[in-house]
Amino acid sequence: MALTLAARRGVAVDLILPAQSNHRLADLSRHAALRDMSQAGARVWLAPRMVHAKAIVIDDDIALVGSANLDERSLFLNYELMVAMYDPVDVRRFAQWAARPQAGASLYRAQAPGVVREVAEGLIRWLAFQL
Repeated sequence: MALTLAARRGVAVDLILPAQSNHRLADLSRHAALRDMSQAGARVWLAPRMVHAKAIVIDDDIALVGSANLDERSLFLNYELMVAMYDPVDVRRFAQWAARPQAGASLYRAQAPGVVREVAEGLIRWLAFQL
């Protein structure tokens, strides 16, 4: 939601995800959020291979990398670790590394869901949050 709100404010948001992850529930439940982000102006890229990196670059000023997923469970329940980089040279080099998966990725195109898909996505999100 934070990325969607940032995109609505005009912040350039690029999110790179694997086209197919190693968690089927995540793949099935992510489309509502991706549709919202796309409609807000964010660019979502689907990489052909699994990308498990959690990497964030903000305005070429700071880079974050680590094990924390950007979800409530990882941020508030699990014990996760992130490393922050502030040195401009390190941030720039890390940004170049983090952008590599985007080179072969395709831009996500949001499609309006039918009623059945929308209900199914909601049920899957509810179930996945319980796990």
